[in-house]
Amino acid sequence: MIVQECLLEFPLKLSAVILDMDGTITRFNIDYLGMRRVALAEVEKMNLRTPDMTEQLSIYLLLKKLRERLNAETYNGLRRRFYGLLEEMEIRAAQEVALYPGVVKTLRELQERHLKIGLVTNNGRAGTNLTLKRFGLEEFFNAIVTRDDCEEMKPDAGPVRQVLSELSLRAEEAVLVGDGVIDILAAQAAGLSSVAVGTGPLSVERLLRAEPDYVLASINDLPKLIDLLGSQCSQMAANTKELP
Repeated sequence: MIVQECLLEFPLKLSAVILDMDGTITRFNIDYLGMRRVALAEVEKMNLRTPDMTEQLSIYLLLKKLRERLNAETYNGLRRRFYGLLEEMEIRAAQEVALYPGVVKTLRELQERHLKIGLVTNNGRAGTNLTLKRFGLEEFFNAIVTRDDCEEMKPDAGPVRQVLSELSLRAEEAVLVGDGVIDILAAQAAGLSSVAVGTGPLSVERLLRAEPDYVLASINDLPKLIDLLGSQCSQMAANTKELP
């Protein structure tokens, strides 16, 4: 388990963990790069592509840039087309995706600690539901927010704030766990502590540049981290009470 230095802002009373899906609880198997190339080719045909519209830009962030330059009808049509293609790809991937070993055990351990569990994914509802149903994971999640449930997507704060609202919790009562820079940025934007896991397509070095609060080898180290930091923070609180 890789853990950065314990930070004082880690919630003294942790009530929930909010998880990403692809690369965090399931193996990353979606060809987002291919989808971005398709989208950029479409934008090129419309003579709308600018130098900052690269293959590193997510479909969501690409659409955010285009929204500033298109009328509502054209933008909404392009958005429906891109998201429709994404959904087809996600459904195919959900039929083949594998669950990381130990995930079910980890989710049970989180429940045993009386933590609420949320899921925030940039995937659509159809692919997400198919994945959760295939592995019998629906029972573990108290709130699920997908691309179809929120106007914003990660790295923006909107979906994280929505899942917090559905859990009836404040930002300081939860942590966000994910394998991507967008997860770290979304946590920061929403005011949560972030836990990066090194099981996705990005290197740990790349994740560290986004300055997560904690870094773990995988989600299976999360219960240990929660126990460790809970113990440390409880001790700090007790020491503070003892000061004259």
